[in-house]
Amino acid sequence: MPIMQIRPVQRFLSRGLTVLCLATAAIMPAAGGPLEMPSITSPTTSAHRAGKVIWLDLETTHLARAQKFYADLFGWEFRNYHADGVDYAVAMQGGHPVAGILQRRIDKGEERASAWLPFLAVRDVDAAVSTALQHHAQMDSEPENLPLRGRQALLTDPEGVRFGILASSSGDPPDTAAMPGKWLWTALVARDSGDEAVFYQQVFGYALLGMPANAGFERIRLSSDGQARISVSAMPADATALHPYWIQFVRVADATDTVARVLKLGGRVMLNAQRNDHGDKSAVLADPTGARFGITELPSQSVAATVP
Repeated sequence: MPIMQIRPVQRFLSRGLTVLCLATAAIMPAAGGPLEMPSITSPTTSAHRAGKVIWLDLETTHLARAQKFYADLFGWEFRNYHADGVDYAVAMQGGHPVAGILQRRIDKGEERASAWLPFLAVRDVDAAVSTALQHHAQMDSEPENLPLRGRQALLTDPEGVRFGILASSSGDPPDTAAMPGKWLWTALVARDSGDEAVFYQQVFGYALLGMPANAGFERIRLSSDGQARISVSAMPADATALHPYWIQFVRVADATDTVARVLKLGGRVMLNAQRNDHGDKSAVLADPTGARFGITELPSQSVAATVP
């Protein structure tokens, strides 16, 4: 994603942190068989883009409710699957998979809310896991091979934020323009943005670039292959009750209209739509199950943003 496009989103995210502190190729699995996820790219390619966010799963406490919300909001269509006691829905747009929604089992006494989980590309999952563990990550789910998908694992970073790593068996998707209804940017909000950025650099080989601080919040951009992939922003020092988190931004045609529809669909506004100096208009929202996400409206005269 060009720097001219990601800076406004990062600046908006930092500006809203204090407010936040307050406030396919998919195949139907055989009965009883393993859940077969959609392939990442079709047709298959040999391209690999280390550190690129190539998939997002929503782990939700109420799959049907979340599915209806995103279908009505972004026009996503869904394919539903069930295998080995797992309920999973693949979101499609224009015939292409864009995300997954997983019904998460709620254990007694568990307080973890619904959340979007990013999967970042690697060539070698086992090597990436080893590197992550050496730099104080914790294993959440051991590496496994999934039909059509590739090899993946889940970890928690040094601040306890969960993330996935994935070696796609069909190659990684190209860096293309993000159209309305598709993912535009992924950001990590952390207690120590510098240490977190270094951790992800060690695992994915990113190049780091510090961005000018805004409202006292440090921001760091992480890139690979000459493309910005993710950003890390520091949360306020007094935000002791807020756990570090990922937030993913979807491009929309009209931010104000999208915010109004989120409210009608049972979602919440955590930070209302604001336009920055570059003309981008962004908001931070939550779906009816509590999962946090962002939206961004790009100015009509801007060059289409590139998906990182």
